[in-house]
Amino acid sequence: MGLSYLIRNAVLIQIGEKVRNNIKIFIVGLILLLPKLAPAEVKIGYIDSNRIMTEFSDVSAVQVELEKEQRRLETDFNSMLGQLDSLKKDFDKQSLLMSESRRDEAQQQIVSLESNIQNFQLEKFGPNGEIYQKQSQLLAPILKKIDDAIQVVGAERGYDYVFDAVSGAIVYALDSHDLTDEVLEQLQKGTQQND
Repeated sequence: MGLSYLIRNAVLIQIGEKVRNNIKIFIVGLILLLPKLAPAEVKIGYIDSNRIMTEFSDVSAVQVELEKEQRRLETDFNSMLGQLDSLKKDFDKQSLLMSESRRDEAQQQIVSLESNIQNFQLEKFGPNGEIYQKQSQLLAPILKKIDDAIQVVGAERGYDYVFDAVSGAIVYALDSHDLTDEVLEQLQKGTQQND
């Protein structure tokens, strides 16, 4: 799994967290209904987040740093695998000559090292692992810059909505189109009527 894939994937996850499938359905309906409901023209734009992440120079610096960290962690991981392989080979060669207590001790060492390797892999490369935390930490200011740029371009060029062509998520919308407060009010009314 390439590092650029991981970075792009992280960006898509972070952008995609802003909206879910329900909102996508709402957006499609909104796009289809707006021309019929409102005489004013709705201006819609899109961005390609993959291209932005590929061409934005700040991302390259993050990729280099993450690749260094990943190589360091992979070296440590491979060293642990080498130790495990060596222990297993030694055990296989000498197990017939070992006393029962020594054999149990050697097996326990192997099991312990296997457990350490699994824990290392999870702690360093797992979903909440060190490499992903570092990636999030390094990407956060870059994602903020990208979001700020989208907001500026969307506002300056008069767009009502800007979508990400990759994920289909809204990355910019005029506040006047935000119905969150009205939906919350309606939910509160429904809750109060049920009480």
